[in-house]
Amino acid sequence: MSAALRRALDVPLVSLLVLAGCGSSLPLPPTGPHLPSEPTVVVPFPPPPARVEIVSPPDRPDLVWIDGEWQWRSRRWAWQPGRWEVVPKGAYFAPATSVRRADGSLVWFAGVWHLPGKK
Repeated sequence: MSAALRRALDVPLVSLLVLAGCGSSLPLPPTGPHLPSEPTVVVPFPPPPARVEIVSPPDRPDLVWIDGEWQWRSRRWAWQPGRWEVVPKGAYFAPATSVRRADGSLVWFAGVWHLPGKK
């Protein structure tokens, strides 16, 4: 193999190894969908992009990280910082999201825990 070809292959390989080391080691909650019965809020425009947060270490080993999210408060978006929480037994977390309905309206779902047996 020529030296030029070896150098050409080394750059992608090194990049791949660096990216592999950037994976998340945060303990995250089990996630799932929002339910049709959940309350929604009609909003006039989508939330801004998420903010970058510095994650502090958890106080206890049984906690999972819940990402920060934008929440609709009256007539504006307000940032709710991320936090460490205990996973309720058998529950999953449905992250905040906004969805465009067929009629063109935009609805927002808050991030919530869904407990087993509750609909």
